[in-house]
Amino acid sequence: MRYESMPNVPHPENPEHEVMRAAAESMVSEGVGKLDIGLDMEKHPELRSRLAELGSHFEDSLVMAKIIRTVYGRLKEALDLPDPGPERLMRAAVLHDIGKSGPAGAEGGFHFAVRQLFITPRRRFNPYIDGRAKTIQEYVAEQDIGKPQAIFDALDKAGVDPAREPMIGFWRRHAEWTYGILQSAAGPEVDADLIKIAASHHLLENQNPARLDLKEVPAEAHVLEVLEESELLAAVDKYQALRARGGSRHEEALDKLQTIILERTDLPETLRAKFLTVIDVLNRSKDALSPYFEKKEDPA
Repeated sequence: MRYESMPNVPHPENPEHEVMRAAAESMVSEGVGKLDIGLDMEKHPELRSRLAELGSHFEDSLVMAKIIRTVYGRLKEALDLPDPGPERLMRAAVLHDIGKSGPAGAEGGFHFAVRQLFITPRRRFNPYIDGRAKTIQEYVAEQDIGKPQAIFDALDKAGVDPAREPMIGFWRRHAEWTYGILQSAAGPEVDADLIKIAASHHLLENQNPARLDLKEVPAEAHVLEVLEESELLAAVDKYQALRARGGSRHEEALDKLQTIILERTDLPETLRAKFLTVIDVLNRSKDALSPYFEKKEDPA
């Protein structure tokens, strides 16, 4: 069976599970293969399987990779990036959200619950109310997600209290899970530095599973390189989310991203300056980036 977009693979007990999973895995192999970035999914069946569970998030990752390819020349010049081409950073982009499939290890009910909670919300969701973060239970109720008790039971069994855990906090766990999953797949195509870069795409939300040194720019060249490329990926991830998820136009997305960075006075000035450099490159690349969001733009 062929789907126009990545399907949300149903529960293993669903009779359509195997057919839809096989179709999704085939789409992952095809999508990554077309990028030609040195990431052979046939060599990484676990990663392929995990990516197949991400639905539209995988498609967003492909867009991120294409954005990086489009602007890499300018980024390389502005940030003095060491790689001659964008392939390694594009591999990091493809893999950065793999943690949305759940933590590393054998898959079970908790993993399916995680995936249900990461499906793109059907209704616009504000994660805060009256100065506090909404809980998982509140999110499930607002989105009218099916079989909520099964999700809550799986979370409880894993030590996550859906009545107390903030939804935004739960979503942010995926960076740590990405780090764990990729560590178990380490090799020539998924090297140690790539893993750190991919797992550090939420630096703006204080998610730093690779424990990168943000307080002082490290002197070691390879550590500095990882930090710079992590910043780059974090900025592109936020831009892509504001465009695709938030429905923002190019200028609005960059204004929001710049505001977020300028408000983070707790971050080192060197780190904030690098983020702002990425914003400048994205701004100068407006025309080249527009085709990636044409279907999501409002009519002029």
